[in-house]
Amino acid sequence: MNISFRPLERNDFPIIRNWIDHRLFRRFIPPIDDSQLEVLLPSYSNNQIVDHSIVAYSGDTDNVLGFSHTVIDWKNELAHIQQIVVGEKEFKRCGIGTELMQKTLTECFDNLKLHRAQLFVDEDNTPAVKFYKKIGFHTDGLMREATKFEDQFISWFCMSILKNEWNKS
Repeated sequence: MNISFRPLERNDFPIIRNWIDHRLFRRFIPPIDDSQLEVLLPSYSNNQIVDHSIVAYSGDTDNVLGFSHTVIDWKNELAHIQQIVVGEKEFKRCGIGTELMQKTLTECFDNLKLHRAQLFVDEDNTPAVKFYKKIGFHTDGLMREATKFEDQFISWFCMSILKNEWNKS
């Protein structure tokens, strides 16, 4: 499959809205509307990007396959990957997530010249933890009962990759 990338746009909202699992993306409150999704759009401060969002799409059909959203902390040369989603089930486990993450990290390290990329992943999300480790992320620690969803507390792993580690992969 020929995968291409572009910035996230408002006209992508109807597609990606259906992919957002409320348990995993707790910043959104159902029903998710466009005003909530606007936080995912690329934004700038002092001519520097602070919200970096990209869409993976089929170069053959223009169908949107997935997206990532990263918040940039320029003071600390840090990228915090907030979301990375591959959409429809038929597109999962065919390398789209890997290409999307590689594109995100290339943007962070090679283009934006950041030092560190990090993310939080639920402790019980074993497939995601394995995926991030395969990409080269390290587990920095467990943030015990860091967030509440409905009536239970959820623990997160903080995982990161440094620029010099990315260059080796």
